[in-house]
Amino acid sequence: MPYLGYNPTGYQGESDALLPGVVKELRKVLSKAQRTFAFRNLLLSPHALEDLAGILAEFAVDVHCGIGIWESYEAYNRQWFGTPLPISLREGEGNEPTGIHPARLRHLLWVLYPELKEGLVLAPFHQDLIRIVEAAHEFLSRHIPSLPNDAGAKWFLATSNEYGWDVKRKLVWLGTKSYLFRLFYSNYIEKEWNGKADIDRTDEFICARCTRWSGLGAIDILAKVLDVSEDDRSDLRGWYERHMAPYKILSADRETLRALNAVSDEEYVVRMNMDNSPFKAGQLVFGSLVPWRGEWYWSGTQRLLGEATKAKMDDLKTRMKRQSSQIVCRYWKDHERLVRERASELHAAMMKYQGTDLVIYPDGLAMAADWQKEMRAQWEAKPQDQVHDVMERHGLKDGRPNMKLPDHLVNATGGIGVFLNPEEGKEVMTSFGLLLAGLRRKGEGLTDDEREVIMGFITSEAVSPAFVRRVVQEHGGESVRAAFHLPQDSPDCWLDYLLRARKGHFYRKRYPTLSVV
Repeated sequence: MPYLGYNPTGYQGESDALLPGVVKELRKVLSKAQRTFAFRNLLLSPHALEDLAGILAEFAVDVHCGIGIWESYEAYNRQWFGTPLPISLREGEGNEPTGIHPARLRHLLWVLYPELKEGLVLAPFHQDLIRIVEAAHEFLSRHIPSLPNDAGAKWFLATSNEYGWDVKRKLVWLGTKSYLFRLFYSNYIEKEWNGKADIDRTDEFICARCTRWSGLGAIDILAKVLDVSEDDRSDLRGWYERHMAPYKILSADRETLRALNAVSDEEYVVRMNMDNSPFKAGQLVFGSLVPWRGEWYWSGTQRLLGEATKAKMDDLKTRMKRQSSQIVCRYWKDHERLVRERASELHAAMMKYQGTDLVIYPDGLAMAADWQKEMRAQWEAKPQDQVHDVMERHGLKDGRPNMKLPDHLVNATGGIGVFLNPEEGKEVMTSFGLLLAGLRRKGEGLTDDEREVIMGFITSEAVSPAFVRRVVQEHGGESVRAAFHLPQDSPDCWLDYLLRARKGHFYRKRYPTLSVV
């Protein structure tokens, strides 16, 4: 299908009207460049090549017209890494590339190629990457500067931000249609939801998902792009913490409704501006709210749960505290305080028992036996009145809770690493012996299995940056750089960048994985 553009609906600048022709010619240039590749791993299908041509042209228009998307990305990188393009700048290119610079194109393609070809691990200076960048740079440098400095996306993003829905429609476009995020969005929908997008799945991506753009999500980039106050930016960047809860509707009219959070008993004023509102006083509604300029807005869909009876509200409150404690911490500060206190106590007890924050077991059976012993020691150290109270409340017959571990952990061999993280609790990694063997090679002669386990350690969403740093500090990072094809003389920020890019969610506010009922 010929390139049709991804402009915000109703907004088209003079440069946008000319872009399909630019993309058509650029696709030919990229196709010709592919025929000079030394290897096959960067070869793209005609459809993927069309996507790439559109992305490169839109990037160039962003830079040419000053839309601000790429500028925002580089601003975060300067703040965190001291450079606008981590890993991607070569000696002699300076530290502040401008315009349609080869280093910018190289970084753009380095990040996006794995979204076009699943499983690809690409070196930042791969010779075929450099070839396609040279071809794209030569073409774009000749054609883009002559375009009118007028883009629909620029006008769209400059419209009013008075209401939360004004911001939300910009967020939807940026997160699903812009050149920076649309590949990540489409791949997320395809992999996580079998290609079936809906309002809640889209809302989850644009509000909560992080990407390999240094771990940034759409909310972060939009917060930099918009001409708003720092307080507004803070609100928007906090939309990943949507207040998901059952709400009792206290009152509702065309302009606003008042809703009581059935878990925290906090009242919210929700902006509506809606004729024929479906909400009525006395209803119980399950949904998510986000803040904007002192008011709250629905985010995603809402489910009506019937009448807000006390019995129903009490039941939902108990279930939320038990099953969704991390979400409850977002909006109930007393619960957050209690959870953090309990987590701190547990960590102190674990450290007292183990004497170190990194414990290595030969296999799952050894780990399970030690954990049982640890639990028994902690339980026996508690005052008897506390023990009796817990036994009564939870109906314990054996004097203490039974610990049940998944079979795959109990049966694991080849070494298990357990990191006692004060923020996350116990982090467990299997194949730990293979990981250490790979790290000890110092980047030389890695086997395929060692490379795979090292990459899994870095890319796993369940392994924290603190765990990675703890291991790398002790065993070195040369093999990590080798596994990701990073130059061994990479700048000092290489690990910081890699961790943010692969584990961005750990750099947002997090809560202990602990339920307190």
